[in-house]
Amino acid sequence: MEIDFLISKDKVTAKHNIIPIEVKSGKRYTFSSLTKLQNKYKEYLGEAIVIHTKDLKEENGILYLPIYMTELL
Repeated sequence: MEIDFLISKDKVTAKHNIIPIEVKSGKRYTFSSLTKLQNKYKEYLGEAIVIHTKDLKEENGILYLPIYMTELL
């Protein structure tokens, strides 16, 4: 599995403390590594984030964040 970034939440808890982040720049992209990570470590992960060039949306437990909003992380 290859994930671009892993960040932890400010509040430390036993579960759902790590947020995986994938950065995608093309028009077509896949999330095979992100999906594998979510399936294997779901008890430790919060909502996954994909940074991309399109509009803000949330779909299937993944937050799609436009590049210009990354400073809000």
